[in-house]
Amino acid sequence: MKVVLDTNVLVSALVFPGGLPEQVYGLALEGEIDLVTSSPLLIELARVLAVKFGWARSRIDRALTQALRVAELVEPTATINEVRADPADNRVLEAAAEGKADVIVSGDRHLLRLKAWRSISIESPAAFIARLGEPA
Repeated sequence: MKVVLDTNVLVSALVFPGGLPEQVYGLALEGEIDLVTSSPLLIELARVLAVKFGWARSRIDRALTQALRVAELVEPTATINEVRADPADNRVLEAAAEGKADVIVSGDRHLLRLKAWRSISIESPAAFIARLGEPA
């Protein structure tokens, strides 16, 4: 199953261990799901870790290297403007479209409100874990 993790899920997994976002990311690290990401999403991840959480560049580089080891990196060719209230959310949709993802896992209300987009399911970490039958 090909899955795009929204930046907020990756940030939560990295900054607040022990929760459902970390459990979802752990599935990617263990090869249970196929992670798909893009340069714009990784740039946003690095920015949030640096600006909002004060991570050092070396720590950010380790996090990005880990993600790149397990993820398929796609470079979206189409620009999407589906989410007008928060245009940055469109980068998630672009990565999902380019990577032919099955699921987007997000904590973002704008994306979750869509429920699905172009046959790609959009789920919270809790809903995704429940669907897989993983213990929470």
